[in-house]
Amino acid sequence: MLSRYYFLFSPLLLLAVEVAASCNADNCLRALRASSRLEAAVSFCGTFTSGPVTATSAIPSFAVAACTGNVASRVSSACSCIVTATSSLSTIPVTSSASSSDSSSTSVSITSTSSAPTSTPTFPTGPKTCLNPSLSCHNTTVLEDLCCFNAPGGQLLLTQFWDASPSTGPNNSWTIHGLWPDHCDGSYDANCDASREYTNITAILQSYGKTNLLTYMNVYWKDYQGNDESFWEHEWDKHGTCISTLNPSCYNGYTGQEEVVDYFEIAVSLFKGLDSYAALANAGIVPSTTVTYTFAQIQDALTAAHGFPVTISCSGGQLDEIWYHYNVLGSVQTGEFVPTSPDGSKSNCAATGISYVPKYLPAPTSTSTSSGATSTPTGTPYLGKGFLQAYTGGANKGCLISAGTWYTTGTCATYTAATSGPGFTLTSSKGPCDIIAGAFSCAAGNTAGIFTSIDGSLAYRTSNTFYAAAIPAGSVQQKVFIATDATDTVEVSFVWQSV
Repeated sequence: MLSRYYFLFSPLLLLAVEVAASCNADNCLRALRASSRLEAAVSFCGTFTSGPVTATSAIPSFAVAACTGNVASRVSSACSCIVTATSSLSTIPVTSSASSSDSSSTSVSITSTSSAPTSTPTFPTGPKTCLNPSLSCHNTTVLEDLCCFNAPGGQLLLTQFWDASPSTGPNNSWTIHGLWPDHCDGSYDANCDASREYTNITAILQSYGKTNLLTYMNVYWKDYQGNDESFWEHEWDKHGTCISTLNPSCYNGYTGQEEVVDYFEIAVSLFKGLDSYAALANAGIVPSTTVTYTFAQIQDALTAAHGFPVTISCSGGQLDEIWYHYNVLGSVQTGEFVPTSPDGSKSNCAATGISYVPKYLPAPTSTSTSSGATSTPTGTPYLGKGFLQAYTGGANKGCLISAGTWYTTGTCATYTAATSGPGFTLTSSKGPCDIIAGAFSCAAGNTAGIFTSIDGSLAYRTSNTFYAAAIPAGSVQQKVFIATDATDTVEVSFVWQSV
């Protein structure tokens, strides 16, 4: 008996995609790319971009709502980044054969997005397409495609600063701190990929032609010490490398550092839609040297603008930081940011008496009441050599060692304090001390920062409270920071002990 062998050749459908030179994933583009609307957006954009349209009545309501401002122009720009099919039908024969006398040919029609069947197809570039994305922090089973689902950092925080002393950014605007991926329980990872801890953020953005982005960041993403580049590097290295959907493997035809560009573009895009200054001002909360506000007033104003409560941070009784919380439907690059409540209780401001200090206040002038008047120091003067003893919960718990870290066992470092301007500098055996990326640090490469004393405790800027992730134990050291950062919630102060 003659055996029959059937061979089935399945045609490969290649998708030809023309990607605009610069597709910024703003809220307008995200609305069109949302999984629930993508099919409608593809259909609409296929006709919308074929001729001039100015009337918003011809634009879907979801696009009008998301593409504020010049709606027609923004929708046209977003549509240029949406894949639309200009398809032609090609027919490929699929043959099954047994012998030269027993054969048949069947034609199978497939749709190709190439304009001509003989043209060379181009492959998609940019972030991976997510056709059925899930909302982060809402899964009930483990999802393995971490290019379309943010995990474990499923809650994204857009954080903002109000720097009044020293002042940064415009006097009528908050500034960007960063974009952080928190776990859904409020914990977080940091510095997740040492191989992608870049030290040339400006150069990376310039290489992609992002001059407008850089110009904006130079105004609204500021370091209070004036080293913006170092601050941007810190934010990317600590937080950006921990966003799963920004992994290089999540890109088609990955080109070096393109995920860095996406990180900063997305953070800036979110920030532009979160005008904290206006939200507070609309509720009668404006910077003042005399008026204070309650926590409820501030929270209510920001909740009304965001739709959900936010995290509010204070330092020395002064409002200085706001964290907006989101879950993400799909990837950070192309998904939809969905406002949500904080993933834990993090606000640290008092219930009443919160100051909202204006930026760029003139320096205070001293007035002498008599020729023999002298100032009365508060606490032990920081001068000469001494230890920096740590106090938390009213008890002495260790001290600072030479690198500037908090330690509870071993020998305290000897610091040298020297008068400088309105305060003093500190130096250990490791080198000058300063606040680097928000943390107390002593190292040979540092420029000596200016510290002061408030009620006898070491102070920086306007606060004598520092923060750490935990009280050190055994051989474990803890970095100390000038502001809370998610889990850095243990308050500690440092008092000079002359030696």
